Amino acid sequence: MLQNIELWGFLAGLGLFLLGMFMLEQGLRGLGSRSMKKFLREQTHSPIRGVIAGTAVTAFLHSSSLVGLIVLAFVGAGILELRNALGIILGSNLGTTFTGWIVTVLGFKLNLVNYAQPMLALGAMGTVFITQGTRSYFYSNLLLGLGLLLMGLGEMTGSFTSFVENVDVNLIRGHNLFVYFIGGVLFTAAIQSSSATIMILLSAIHSGVITLNEAAPIAVGADLGTTSTILLGALKGSVEKRRVALSQFFFNLVTDTLALLLLPVLLYFITEIIALKDPLYSLVTFHSLFNIIGIVIFIPLLGKFVNFLEWVVPKAKDAMEYCVYIRRVPANVAEAAIEAVRKELLSLIIQSMRLNLHCFKINTNDIFLDELYSDHRQHLVYEDEYALLKRAEGEILGYTYSVQSGTLAEEDARELTQLNHAIRNVAYAAKFIKDIRHNLMEFRHSSSDTINTSQTSFQNGVKFMYRKLVELLLNKNPELAIDHYMELKKGLRAGYEQFIRDIYSLSGKDKIDDEETSSLLNANRAVYLSTLALLESVRVLLSIEENAVEHNAPVITHSQEFNR
Repeated sequence: MLQNIELWGFLAGLGLFLLGMFMLEQGLRGLGSRSMKKFLREQTHSPIRGVIAGTAVTAFLHSSSLVGLIVLAFVGAGILELRNALGIILGSNLGTTFTGWIVTVLGFKLNLVNYAQPMLALGAMGTVFITQGTRSYFYSNLLLGLGLLLMGLGEMTGSFTSFVENVDVNLIRGHNLFVYFIGGVLFTAAIQSSSATIMILLSAIHSGVITLNEAAPIAVGADLGTTSTILLGALKGSVEKRRVALSQFFFNLVTDTLALLLLPVLLYFITEIIALKDPLYSLVTFHSLFNIIGIVIFIPLLGKFVNFLEWVVPKAKDAMEYCVYIRRVPANVAEAAIEAVRKELLSLIIQSMRLNLHCFKINTNDIFLDELYSDHRQHLVYEDEYALLKRAEGEILGYTYSVQSGTLAEEDARELTQLNHAIRNVAYAAKFIKDIRHNLMEFRHSSSDTINTSQTSFQNGVKFMYRKLVELLLNKNPELAIDHYMELKKGLRAGYEQFIRDIYSLSGKDKIDDEETSSLLNANRAVYLSTLALLESVRVLLSIEENAVEHNAPVITHSQEFNR
């Protein structure tokens, strides 16, 4: 019996279809992934726009799982709010139904299966011989993917034709609609592709194996089964990841339940009111229609839906202070990963400044504003905090290495390299001050008025420069930020050189001995290098290009405060 069914022909067709979908996805990602992600990020200012964007991008990429991955990454990186991200999730469910339309039109109605071989030949040759990463290479992926998809469709249709000729099809007919529904859920969860399930249903209907009434509940089950991919991906993820994954599950669960309950009504509307008599078009119309109904129902309820998700997955009370963002974002989504690293950089800059302020006995509330830093958590001892900072540096650099191991656009690779240097600079900034911590303690407890004055000078200089750094961090005007950066850099250098002259003057007047001179010079250099490292990190964070800096910018007007 298995021989008559041509089981291997069926499995070969399914395998070719899945491989074709993979190659199509790879080609489309290479040609438009960056622009699609930018489109998603910029077109989601409202849930309705998110639905439209999610539908369009999923229809283009042919993969709701891929779009779901991007959304998970963007939410984790803080690029998208959960409410607007839900719009994309809703839209992706509708967008994935376009694959069924394409298979129906190209595979069955236009009968492009006959053109599969030329597509395979050209696509395979290009994929093998053209340099990877070029546009021609990705176009070859598209041809190869489409050829495989059509060939798989032909194999599937042929195996079902043999099935009809040799097996009593009544064996799989006449079951309860819930049996078909559960079958669709389990099969789709197993193969991780609702598009493949729909393709199988279309082939089965075309060959007369099953009817529209039997295929419809399987399609509904496929809609729910496809959520297994994103659920598995977020099982051990962050709170935000789990909320996004569960949003798709609950949306599909409610939508699919309604589709089952309204199944006779919807099919009657399609076949009698709209008068679609072709079962292939009727099935893909049904697939799109019940997803549209779900979107219409959920859009007005998104606010309450977000509250529900926050109740189901409450925020962890013991959230980590370091590496929060990169733990939410997979390294293979470059744009979101880079944004996550930028957020980690800001966090490390603040923490490094806070550690250094601790060494100088300066109150953080005198430096930071609430919008940038809220000093509300219980702090560890300095050594433990410094160790945490170093571990965070290592974790972030390891993460950026994983990002760089994937295929990156030249612009992304350059930005990631700059962020790497900035992360290292932040760690250096903390280390420079840690290395003179004992000197600062000696200065504070010295009986020499000159040393005490120098200690106060260091303290006032750091306080002044850090306030200016905070102002630069909060600067929203790119042009003013460049001028502000150059003023700080020149003022920092001027203060460093002035302090050297003052120390030599004190040494020449025998007000400090040789050992004290050496310690003061060493401390001065450490403070300068530390502040300069922080300043350069802020420059990278604010995307201030070095070639955009005017070298004749005026020296900061209050630089004398550094030496007060």
